[in-house]
Amino acid sequence: MTQRKSKLNRDEHGRESFPVIGMGGSAGSFHAFEKFFMHMPIKSGIAFVIVMHLDKSHVIDVAGILQPVTSMTIKEALDGVQIEPDHIYIIPPGKDMGIHNGQLLLMEAARLRGAHMSIDYFFQSLAEDQQSNAVAIIFSGMGADGETGVRMVKEKLGMVMVQEPGTAEFDSMPVTAIQTNMVDYILSPEEMPVKLIQYLNHPAIREAQPESDFTLNQTSYTHLQKILMLLRANTGHDFTLYKKSTIVRRIERRIAFHQLNDYVDYINFLRENPAEIMRLFNELLIGVTKFFRDRDAFEALKGRLYPLLAEKKENDPIRIWIAGCSTGEEAYSIAMLIIEHLDTFKMAKLPKLQIFATDLDPRAIDYARSASYFSNITSEISPERLDRFFIKVNEGYVVKKEVREMIVFAQHNLIKDAPFTRLDLLCCRNVLIYLTSELQKKIIPVFHYSLNPNGLLFLGPAESVGTFVDSFTSLDNKWKIFQRNEGAAALGNMLDFPFHVANQSHKNLTIHLPIKSLKSPLAETFHKILLESFTPTSLLLSERGDILYINGQTSRFMQINSGEAIFNIHRLAKDELKYALGNALHQAWEKKDKIEVPEIKVKDGNEVYVVGFRVDYITEVPLQDMLLVTFTDYGKLKKRRSDKGKGVDPTRQGAVEELEKELIYTKQQLHSTIEQMETSLEELKSTNEELQSTNEELQSTNEEALTTKEEMQSLNEELMTINLQYQNKAEELTQLNNDMKNLLDNTEIGTIFLDNQLNILRFTPQVTRLFNVIPGDVGRSITHIVSNFEYPSLEDAIKEVIETLVGKELEVSTKKDEWYNLRIMPYRTMDNFINGAVVTFTKITPVKAMQHKLVSLLDYARNMAGLLPDAALILDKDRKVLVANDRFLELFKLKEEEMVEQPFMEIVHNKWKTDKLDELLTSSDPDSVFMQQEFQGLGLRGFFVKIQEISRDENGKTLVSLVSFKTQE
Repeated sequence: MTQRKSKLNRDEHGRESFPVIGMGGSAGSFHAFEKFFMHMPIKSGIAFVIVMHLDKSHVIDVAGILQPVTSMTIKEALDGVQIEPDHIYIIPPGKDMGIHNGQLLLMEAARLRGAHMSIDYFFQSLAEDQQSNAVAIIFSGMGADGETGVRMVKEKLGMVMVQEPGTAEFDSMPVTAIQTNMVDYILSPEEMPVKLIQYLNHPAIREAQPESDFTLNQTSYTHLQKILMLLRANTGHDFTLYKKSTIVRRIERRIAFHQLNDYVDYINFLRENPAEIMRLFNELLIGVTKFFRDRDAFEALKGRLYPLLAEKKENDPIRIWIAGCSTGEEAYSIAMLIIEHLDTFKMAKLPKLQIFATDLDPRAIDYARSASYFSNITSEISPERLDRFFIKVNEGYVVKKEVREMIVFAQHNLIKDAPFTRLDLLCCRNVLIYLTSELQKKIIPVFHYSLNPNGLLFLGPAESVGTFVDSFTSLDNKWKIFQRNEGAAALGNMLDFPFHVANQSHKNLTIHLPIKSLKSPLAETFHKILLESFTPTSLLLSERGDILYINGQTSRFMQINSGEAIFNIHRLAKDELKYALGNALHQAWEKKDKIEVPEIKVKDGNEVYVVGFRVDYITEVPLQDMLLVTFTDYGKLKKRRSDKGKGVDPTRQGAVEELEKELIYTKQQLHSTIEQMETSLEELKSTNEELQSTNEELQSTNEEALTTKEEMQSLNEELMTINLQYQNKAEELTQLNNDMKNLLDNTEIGTIFLDNQLNILRFTPQVTRLFNVIPGDVGRSITHIVSNFEYPSLEDAIKEVIETLVGKELEVSTKKDEWYNLRIMPYRTMDNFINGAVVTFTKITPVKAMQHKLVSLLDYARNMAGLLPDAALILDKDRKVLVANDRFLELFKLKEEEMVEQPFMEIVHNKWKTDKLDELLTSSDPDSVFMQQEFQGLGLRGFFVKIQEISRDENGKTLVSLVSFKTQE
């Protein structure tokens, strides 16, 4: 055995990092601790913390008991002490102990219903504080303390050892820990140190990368893919999108467990040992939970969930999905909360509660269905809830039937299987932390799709909805309670469900390769200068004239008017351009070609400018069916020099004015016509909008149809889930029926099951010897069936048993002189209701024959004893009186009923007050003895007592003996 030597690792606080071993046991495990430390090296670089069930009233010097077997420093833990390697710390009596940042913290022991789970308390604290450096060891002890702690340590990638139950003084704690299926080693105390140091010194454990620095090179990634391929081939489940750091750490622990060199050896080991593939699969699926885990989180959930449920009507179901339910504690916790709230409803008919609890691990689902938990749950559940929702069975608790019936447990894969829909609450705690961010981005939209409007999403404290903050409203940031928002949701992300992990790219790899940038700062600056200085003002428009993109200065061509802000070219274009631009846009759209307008005068302030524009219809993807308007500015309008000094004809001047007026009128008429055209265009636009609205409704209908399809798929999944559960129940029922049939057939006991009206429900084949029944008589009253024995009051006897609940037993004989023991008992259901009676017939003909034979033999023995001249008794093998002749009864003034079936030794001691016959009666080779005794009422009597053997069994033991009393003459 070598000492633990490793490079200096430090935790997040800068302290040296070393393994911390939590050791749990009862006060009777001292011997196991002695054996362990006797074989443990003094300098191992490990700290040990012993947690025992020690009561304040019993002062036990644990350190003094263990000090002779080890040279390590042993001390009783003090509040706030910093643990050090190569030290042993012992919990003080009557305390609970935790660990935080490497410091041991003491508190007064919390006792609930007499339960003191100090080992569970410390192991859970150890797992949270030390993570993968934690090791839990369970030694001898009574009860189930440590079972939950073992689960927590394994969840945090720690290691668990358990004492071999055969070597434990009390095996209850070791057996309970083993039943979790999370124990790494089951060894005797003296074998543990070797395995412990081998495991901790393995490079895969000693040189494990911190979570923050986790990387995976190409070679390791290839080996990992091979392992995932073997898992998929043998289990049907693909772990490609699970967090690589968690998978690698689990694999490394299996490598260290088997003391293999590297991934290559482990891959070969997997191929040669298929059972190891299932063990690795179970390791990857380790899910730890407990009743009301994070109690404050459930209190916060109540405050958000109860108002939502209060809005439910009588016919509205309450639908809840527990995704990743593990062994079922969380599902039952939610059920308890809902049931407690439903009791406050003042309705004639309460809403129906449907809880779907799913997990990938089939073993966990089977455990959850059994609803059987160890006694240590008393530290997690209040006494009131224990009394209301649980039944005490042996050393544990079973959830009551009415709670179990509300929950459907099923195996379900979040990645492949359709989700449950129309949910009021979706609880998925501590599942997403094991998935990659890419997979989380796919699953969160599925959760959004599954929830009802305002439905709640309940995640673990280290989880969130990521980038989907618009789809959910955070109701509690600390305990991660979210409410579904209405809106477009993420239906697009649902279209590729189920997610095909096989087609995922290598983007999940933490291999970072340098990527050469395709953009140059020089080119970007050059393009920017060209766009701003040398390209004309341009607009990108939709068919309706909505402006999608602007390039250049547009103040000369557009103006913003007061009123409603509408970003449309027909509203923003200046008056001089509006009509020409509108006509050009219309022609370009109709002809699917370009239209040019060369010169238009535009007034800008006090100046007049000449501009032109061109409208192009775009056919290139992705700007297909859009319009590009490009403006050209020709500068200011040049004014012609006026002819000064020349005369002007007044008549011509009037004609010009008239023409100007006519032109103004024409412009007004044109403007009116254009407005009418715009009105018609608006009506056409309105009609077009209606058509678009109709189209959107059709698209919405199509989306609803798609959603309905998804819901049908989900409903089908629910039906398949429920059908699977029914199949499992049917298989269990078939097995139970087979067992019951074989039991009844082999016991040769005739049984009839009757309801409260004495109608036959079922019967065993042996009953046909006593009643003339056939399978077609099921449902008929037993009073209509002819029996083969004489007992006229059978009907009255059965009714009496049903009414009084007191069983009846008697003997009856058939017409063929066969004797049966008739037993009538009330039929009790699992809910303790009386639902008829059970009548059983046990054949006792041989027993009756033996009784008759014994009576005949006793009569013979009595007659033979009467012929003897002396007082005599016949005794059986137990020295009980079988026969006393008349001479004996007369001699000692006794009655026969005082003697028969009574131990003769008691008569000698109690009535005769002597022990002179003890040696004679107990001797294996009896002879005779003379006895002289003063008898009350008889005076002094003397006689010879002699015992003679009458018969022996095959082993030589005396069966019947004769005791004769001959008086002294």
